[in-house]
Order: sequence, then C-alpha cells, then structure tokens
Amino acid sequence: MFSKISQLLMKQFTVCPRTGKITGLNKGTRKAKWLWVVLGLASVIWVLIRVVPKPSRATYPCQKVAQPLATGFIVWLLGLIGSSLILQRTRNLFQSQRYVVGAISLAAAILLSVLTLSDTPGIAGTAATFVPTDSANTPAGTAKGIKPGRVVWVYDSLLCDRGSTTGWWWEDKRTDPVEAQHMMDQALLNLTGINDPVKSWDSLFKYFNKTRYNQNDVGYKAGDKIAIKVNNIFSRFYQWTDSQDGRPCPQMLHAMLWQLVNKGGIPEADIAIYDCNFYHGDPVYKYCHADFPGVRWAEGDATDRVDGHNYENGPGSEPGIREKVVPDTNCRVYYGDPNLVSGSGKVCLPTVVSRAKYLINICLPRYHELAGVTLCAKNFFGSVWHPNPPPGNAYYYHGWCPFFMHKTVASLNFTADLPMRPMGTYNALVDLMGHKDLGGKTFLFIGESIRPKYWSAPPFKGRQASSLFMSQDFVAIESVMLDFLRSAGVVPAGTPDNYLHEAAQANHPPSGTVYDPENDGIPLQSLGVHEHWNNSTDKQYSRNLGTGNGIELIQLINTTPTTVEHRGSDIPNTFSLFTNYPNPFNPSTKIRYAIPQNSYITLKVFDLRGREIATLVNEKKAPGNYEVTFNAGNLTSGIYFYQLRTENYIQTKKMILLQ
Repeated sequence: MFSKISQLLMKQFTVCPRTGKITGLNKGTRKAKWLWVVLGLASVIWVLIRVVPKPSRATYPCQKVAQPLATGFIVWLLGLIGSSLILQRTRNLFQSQRYVVGAISLAAAILLSVLTLSDTPGIAGTAATFVPTDSANTPAGTAKGIKPGRVVWVYDSLLCDRGSTTGWWWEDKRTDPVEAQHMMDQALLNLTGINDPVKSWDSLFKYFNKTRYNQNDVGYKAGDKIAIKVNNIFSRFYQWTDSQDGRPCPQMLHAMLWQLVNKGGIPEADIAIYDCNFYHGDPVYKYCHADFPGVRWAEGDATDRVDGHNYENGPGSEPGIREKVVPDTNCRVYYGDPNLVSGSGKVCLPTVVSRAKYLINICLPRYHELAGVTLCAKNFFGSVWHPNPPPGNAYYYHGWCPFFMHKTVASLNFTADLPMRPMGTYNALVDLMGHKDLGGKTFLFIGESIRPKYWSAPPFKGRQASSLFMSQDFVAIESVMLDFLRSAGVVPAGTPDNYLHEAAQANHPPSGTVYDPENDGIPLQSLGVHEHWNNSTDKQYSRNLGTGNGIELIQLINTTPTTVEHRGSDIPNTFSLFTNYPNPFNPSTKIRYAIPQNSYITLKVFDLRGREIATLVNEKKAPGNYEVTFNAGNLTSGIYFYQLRTENYIQTKKMILLQ
C-alpha cells in the first residue's frame, strides 16, 4: 500500500536521477504549488513527531514515503530563502554602485533559484523505469521442466469482484472459488501438456524424482512430505482488518490443496503450509482448514518485535495443525560471500523443510523497495533462521530474521548502508534458489497476482491482475514475472535481474562467485533459463518465436466480463464460447458463452462421429454472459464437442469425459 502511495506522490515531483532526491514539482503540477508546500510541511511534521522520539521508526513504510518529501521540501525551502537573501544583498550592492560584485551576486541568486525551483536538464528528471542490460530474446542458462523453459500464465477477468463491491476481497462474493479452481486446473494441464490432472501430477513427480533424486519412473509415495511456502509478510495478525491485498488468496490456496488431495492423491497429513516470519491469517487458514482439516500449518512468531506493534501471541493454539516453526540445526546454509553475509554455515532451515521431500513455492509478485521485485526467490527469505540476528535491528522474529542478507540483494540505492549492487555481483538469492533443501526440493513454482490494479495494458486495462503463473523452471518464471511487473512501470531503474543472470549461469556466473550452499564441494549448475520478452504486447520469448532454447510462455486469457451485475460495461463486445470447467470432467461440467446482441442461438453437444448428443440451449437470448451445466452421467468416457451457433457465428470446442 505504502509503495503505491509513494509511486503516486513521486509522479507529482521532479527527481534527481543520480541521487533520487525530490527537487521540485513536475511541469504539469506547477499550477498547484500549494500541493508541494502542504505535503512537504506535513511530511516534515510527521517525521519529527514519529522518528525523533524513536529512531527505529525510520524503517516504517509510511516513513519511507514521508522522508523523501520532507527532505526535498527542506532543500527547496532553504534554496528559496537563500536566493531571497542573496537578491536582497544584490539590491544593496547595486544601490551602492558596486556593479561587478552585484552582478556576481545576481548570477548566484538566479543559479540557486534554478537549482531549487526548476527542471533544469541534468539536475532533475522523472525516476526511470528498469531497462534490462541484455537484449530481448537472448536466453542464458539451461531450461528446466517436462516442457523445458515453459511458463504458463492464466488470466481470468471473472475471478475478481464478480459484480460485488461490498465485503472483503478474500470473500467468495468478491473472489470466485470456481474460477480459481479453473485457473489452477488450466495452468497444471498446460504446464505438462497432459489433458488429465491425475496423470499431470504423476508426470510432475516422476520428472522431479528422476532429475532430482535419480529415481526412474517413481511417482509420489504415501508418507512423502510436501511443504508449501506461502508469503505472509502482510499477514501480521490472525484477523485481517484492512483490505491489504499483498496476502495469500484463500481461493487459490484452496484450489491447490484440492488438486493435491483429489488429483495428486496426496494424504492431507503429508502436506504442510509454512511461513517462518508471520502468521497464517484466519481468512486463509479457516477457509482451507474447513475442507482439509488434516493439513498442517507451520508459522512464525513476531511477538519479540520491538518496533512498537503489539503482535498476537501465536502460534501453537492447535498443536499438530497450527504450530510454530522449528529450526533444524543440521540443515544449514553456506553463502557464496561469507564476508558480505554474516552467519554463513550457522544459518538454518526449518524442520518443515528439511523433512519434506517436495516443496511448492507460491509467491505474490510485486514491486519491492529494496530488491526491486519480490518473487519466488525472495519468498524463500521467510525460510531462514539466524542464531544471532545482527544487532541494531528492530525486527527479530525469534531468530527467523532474513535481514542479514539485505546487502546482497539491493537492486536500488536504498540507504547509505544498503547501496545498489551492480550487475555481475554476488547475490544471496542464488544460494537459496540452489540449496538442496529449498530450491533443490521445489518441483512447482507459482505466482499469484490477484488483486493489483496497476497493470494498465491489455487485457488488464486497470482492473485486477487476476493472474496465475506456473512453471517447473525457477529462473524462467522469475524472468516472466519481472517482465510483467516492469511493463506496468512499477520497477524502478536498478539491477533487479542481477540474481537471474547469476542463477541462470550459476556454474560460471558473471560475478565469478562459487555458489556451493551446502558446502559439499559441488558448485551449483545452471538453475534455469533467463531472458526478457520481445515486447509487452506480444509477450514472446525465444521458444515462442522459434529462435532459441529459452523460455516458452503459454498465454491463457479468459476475458469474459462479470454477469452478476449487468452494467453497461459488462455487455460483451463479441460472441464468445469459453473452455468448459472442469475439463476433463465427471459427470458434469459448466459451459460459458457470451452474446453481444439479441440473437437466436443453439448450444449443442456432439460425439466424435458428429452425432448430436444433447441440445443445451435453443432460444433467443439478450446480450449478456451465460453459463449452462452439461450432465454426462449416461455417457461413456471419451472426447466430445460442444458448439455455439448463431446466424453469423459458429464456434466449436473439445471436452473430455472421464467416467
């Protein structure tokens, strides 16, 4: 929330591209200079009453918004006062006929005014957006996965808000659980290229066991533990009392558990969801626990934070289900640059990770004020325990403290103590990505970007992002999600993809670092393939273009407007027939279609021989979006087709019945 406020405010001002300091108002804003005065004065007062009594508050997000405004205002005010005093001195010099000295004084006043009040080129400019140093479609590294380098992106406009603006975003009336399951199903089937979720899960486990454990044709076995890493950074209380959207989506996590249990054949007792820093909020925990009571929930405890907040005394109220994370002192992390990262070889991972055979990483893609972006790699920051957290930090988390790694991931000039790391330098994210018990155990990487509205390009158009990303290639999915974020203009100029260059070429990284996170004498090999797309409109990578062995982005875009409230903007622009859900199905499935104008339509089902099986719709329809259920309880397993027909439109799609 605060980062969005900061971005909105910063657009009103000119910023020095070298220092990042505010220097004045943008040209389009100068007619309202009172805004600069009011905001600047308010920011100064806010910093004084909050930070001066307690300096540790300087790290608060609200202060990181206020401090640049306060600093810029003070500099502007001093410049204004200084130039006024010099002008007064100039007048006195001219009156006393000291013309040469007066002219010099006048020039100094003008120069000072220009520096503080204008947009002189080279002095002030708008903050730049991140531009990669490598050219588009130039892959580096080795692609991973059943379909090497494949990343699936699913967008569904029906997922969010469903015509309702009341209640919290995480309630079913705002986020559709059916659409969430549909998106998860689509992502899975397209990731593996297998039209059967049961076989898809089996193929994922077999591929992973072969590549990770050198086990041929071995799928999941009962008793093998699966740990799911979620990101609870903004879930700092069990109750959610604000609309902060940077939290796990209950419907998406439920859809994942449903897939694992009902299609993957995983016993609930073998699944654990964890985050070592904060709590599993009740909107997520209770929503999923009701249907999957055997799943374990391991979480952190922030009751020793000393930043003035009163965090709840959790966890552990339900032993065995909702429990406190425990460090495994035998499962350690060694960093590639121990001089830069304190505690190398002493930092530990939790038992929920060390005892698992498989991991699933579910991140919340967004801008990060230090690292540039926070994706699946940085999600692992919530997995490390430090026996002696660095002194002087207001955040301890009972040892679950990732801040000792911050110096290595800074892609921006955050503070004097945290300067930007140049391209081609060591990054601790690579150690986490390659550690045998973190990235090494992760067989599925997922990014859920549900609520953000800052993506303005089609198909988003300022609506919720409503997107799900899935891949088996760690580096590839990070690269794709970074491209999406930078296309929205939320990633400032810096080095946010430095770690991707390092990870893709971990065997010979640009920095020359020897990445060996287990200290076993076996350096990391390439962790996946990295490249940037050709442009934000086509979103094509080298495998899409047939020009290289890099990333392949599968785009599944479902852009049906909501039907709950028929407002003017909800009327479809074209006829559309959408993929049925679920597919494959047994015994029933739902079929959606859109009608832009009054039309007589038919919707029929046919078998492989073209014989008509059922007529689902045969009538005149008003403009709108519709859904019909097809029940195939009396049919045999096989492939069937459904067809929407009007006077000027015909479309046919395939569906699979598995009895």
